[in-house]
Amino acid sequence: MKLDWDDLVSSRLVEWLVSAKDEPGYLIKHGWIWRSHFPYLVQRTEYFDRVCGSCLLIRSDLVDQTGPFLTHVEGTSLSPEEHRFAANDHYSLVPGSGIGTLLLNDSHQRYAAQFNYLGQRLATVPFNAAVCRIGHANNAGQSFGTETARMLFGRLRRTRLVTPKLRKEFMLD
Repeated sequence: MKLDWDDLVSSRLVEWLVSAKDEPGYLIKHGWIWRSHFPYLVQRTEYFDRVCGSCLLIRSDLVDQTGPFLTHVEGTSLSPEEHRFAANDHYSLVPGSGIGTLLLNDSHQRYAAQFNYLGQRLATVPFNAAVCRIGHANNAGQSFGTETARMLFGRLRRTRLVTPKLRKEFMLD
């Protein structure tokens, strides 16, 4: 699992993985967004994989499988059309050099397409398994775009108090 230093995983995750089926990989779609400016509130999301890079668990024997997975470090130059496609469609493959690996890809949002390309099934973790911490000094500029009134009300509806149970499960301090 790739895990950013500021993201947190559930203390239940390893136990669940031990009892889970032997899938090639698991995507964390359900999780929490924890804004540093509001330490007593957390927001539930069903789109964790869209907002946080710490969303994938890959079986170790598949981590280095290669494919046309564009990476930030490989130096592949894109045509203007390919660049627009890469910027606007985060759920499809973007042509790369052909030597990119599952672990070193360009976007956490492309995991499902990459697994599909390799003929593998990407399963989903069935519970809120991670916390994405935002709004602190190292990612203070992180933005999720312009927010409409509907989006604001949806975010408020999914907001919860940080309970002692959540604090213990994710070591929120």
